[in-house]
Amino acid sequence: MKLFKVISLAVVGLFLVNCDNSKSTANDMKQKAQQTGSEISDKANQKGSDVSEKAKQMASDLSDQAKQTSAAVSDKAKDLYEQTKSESEEIMNKLKDGNYSVAQDLVVKAIKTKLPVVVDQNTTLVDVSKGNNVIDYKYTVKDITKDALQTESNQKSVRTNLLGLYCSNNANMNTQRLVFPEGASHSYYINSEKVLTLDVKPSDCGANQ
Repeated sequence: MKLFKVISLAVVGLFLVNCDNSKSTANDMKQKAQQTGSEISDKANQKGSDVSEKAKQMASDLSDQAKQTSAAVSDKAKDLYEQTKSESEEIMNKLKDGNYSVAQDLVVKAIKTKLPVVVDQNTTLVDVSKGNNVIDYKYTVKDITKDALQTESNQKSVRTNLLGLYCSNNANMNTQRLVFPEGASHSYYINSEKVLTLDVKPSDCGANQ
């Protein structure tokens, strides 16, 4: 009987020790779970912050790229107009005779012979046409998003560059403003969708003329 009691007490003691160990283990697991949850939350927040920063950087890069493209368009356009100097005298003669339509056709024809013009790695001038005393330029754009191209800052930058060229006091631009008195229209396409059109007119030049 005494031996049974001793064995019973030993079993009870072992059970109690195991219970205490279970409680300790449970507490440890709970703490580890809380710690792990906190670490996961911190990592998730950090990752979200990293993604946000990368998105901001990407948007900034695209905007810069769009601005660089607008500057390149201006430079290429200058080269293109320089190449049409040989036609200027004939065009002016048509203007003197009052043949505006013929003069416009000559300008468009002269530019078309140089197309397509690769402005930069993103932009290509693919077509030019006339309508209602306006000369229309068509550009295709790749690797720049619609949103980046349409930002207010980019539109302002592009238009500033276009006006700088359009309003410049050289023979070619003076001729173009005379031949197309209603101005010039510049349209940009992404995947055949027109996403941006900027118009400039002689009246926009003011003191720059």
